[in-house]
Amino acid sequence: MGIGDQSLTTFIIDFGIAKRYCDSDTGGHIPFRQAARCLTGTPAFTSINSHMGAELGQHDDIESLVYVLIYFLRGSLPWLQIKQNGSTRSSILKLKQKIIVETLCSSLPCELSTILLYTRMLSFSETPDYDYIRSLLRSLGGDSVPEVESIVRDKLYGLPCP
Repeated sequence: MGIGDQSLTTFIIDFGIAKRYCDSDTGGHIPFRQAARCLTGTPAFTSINSHMGAELGQHDDIESLVYVLIYFLRGSLPWLQIKQNGSTRSSILKLKQKIIVETLCSSLPCELSTILLYTRMLSFSETPDYDYIRSLLRSLGGDSVPEVESIVRDKLYGLPCP
């Protein structure tokens, strides 16, 4: 969240673990590998595929974005109560896999559950319909979104506090 005049502006940029999804030699999509890596990203916000060590696709970024948006709107995520160390990452994964999307997004705009369900249906190499996702995100902001004043914010960065 921005500070001062930009306190209502959300900046979501993190290229720290970015990588190309197209092969630079062939121009085609990189191949799927099940156990390509260990967890990539912050356990609270990373996708289910990342927890499982799978090669990440474009839909994984969108899944992570939905978790961030839920956190911004609610101030918490169900798995934030689990300590985020090596022994509990599997507990976070199990909860993400087990929780019903509509339950996760209850009392939040239905667009969030729609986006999350949509991204979970996409295959690894399938390009998300970004126009569709953008239209859902643009429709947010009605009466179902909490007023900024009703969210408890931390003092330094203005971020919601769980």
